[in-house]
Amino acid sequence: MPRRPRAPRLDPETRRGLIADAAERLLAEHDPLLVTFDEVALAAGVSRALVHTYLGDRRGLIDAVQVQIVGRLDTWVGHGLRRSTTTPARLRAVIQGVFSFVEAEQEAWGVLGASGGFDHPALHGVRARWAAALLVDGDLDEIRAQAAISAVLGSAGSWVNRGVEPSQAEAALAVLLRVPDDLA
Repeated sequence: MPRRPRAPRLDPETRRGLIADAAERLLAEHDPLLVTFDEVALAAGVSRALVHTYLGDRRGLIDAVQVQIVGRLDTWVGHGLRRSTTTPARLRAVIQGVFSFVEAEQEAWGVLGASGGFDHPALHGVRARWAAALLVDGDLDEIRAQAAISAVLGSAGSWVNRGVEPSQAEAALAVLLRVPDDLA
């Protein structure tokens, strides 16, 4: 069997990112439970041992991919969130950012769901930060802000696939967030 050419030397973070990229591509094509370290190594152009060195076990591999995807999702939302100055504008930024991410990165969104990423600590942190952004003006209480963020994350994939526009989701959530206290 011919020897695989030696992978060029890269700094550890770059190498880790390239291996995680290769793993993400494979996880998008196959059941996350069936992707092997040999397949990841081959796709990344490195040895199986190097995959283990950088990502550890299967949980570490999936974790690295989930963190990478959540980081990109947060970037999509963050662009609008940083420019928003009111609660409705912040809610709109979250909805628009998540919808845009789901549309542009359908495979990554699928990997996040198929690999259990919606319960990843990185996404919990992002969810809490986005909910806190909705609380800045004092228009919402914490439970409503968390519910709004959870509704967007929990439904965005379905909404995008069904052709729901971000403005429709925004209008529906705005109504739900304004339910009078005596009806809640």
